[in-house]
Amino acid sequence: MNNKYAIFYKTDKNSYWQSKRLDLSIEQWENYCKEQNYAQYKIKDLSTYSADDLHLLTDVVNFNDRYYLPEEKIEYPDSIPADIKNFKIDMVMDEEYANDEIDFDEVYNKQSICWNFGYLWTEITTKFIFSEKTAALALIAQEIVKNLPEFTEKLEKNSYAVYINMEFSKFKWLAWIKEDKVRLIHQTYQEENPVTEFDVLVDKTWFFSFCEDMIKTMKDYADKDLERYNEYVKGKYGDNNAGNTR
Repeated sequence: MNNKYAIFYKTDKNSYWQSKRLDLSIEQWENYCKEQNYAQYKIKDLSTYSADDLHLLTDVVNFNDRYYLPEEKIEYPDSIPADIKNFKIDMVMDEEYANDEIDFDEVYNKQSICWNFGYLWTEITTKFIFSEKTAALALIAQEIVKNLPEFTEKLEKNSYAVYINMEFSKFKWLAWIKEDKVRLIHQTYQEENPVTEFDVLVDKTWFFSFCEDMIKTMKDYADKDLERYNEYVKGKYGDNNAGNTR
């Protein structure tokens, strides 16, 4: 099976998106789509993702058993969420998985994975704490710092946005602004079908402040790890300009 490409398609302009993966080259995929006379289709290159399964590989949202491409807005759901106003968050660097000398050598020599934010990563154990449950995640500080601001900007501008977290915990946030509140749906994509872990209404002002605090805390962790990395490579390699970890 050629796992490099997947296709999302519509049989007519009013139908839902569907998906296929075939053992074909990219040139054959184009011909295949034209032969099927699809109303619309998008071919996704999966090679930029590290997972093996389609539901983990793309920026496509699977919501209410339908696929939505990133440029499409999902209408505000009819279901009734929990109106909780706010929730707590706990972010702690996981010392067990903290970068060590071997990791720093790989980063310096560019032998490790180059994420969309660079080679250096800092794992943060993160918990979203509600009155009746806790959602625990393993997040990369640098990924939050790079990608979460774009999410908040889009949400503020368009009253709708999706945040996609690919590593290590794979989840997607679907968010809408309605009046003075933000509706936030947290989907985990660890299984074959996404699971909604929480669906809540929170205060809009609080939510944007919450995201800013999250970004700041993650940046502090990322900066401290970068400082440790720079001290290590300066001592081992005599490199005073090691700060570029991309």
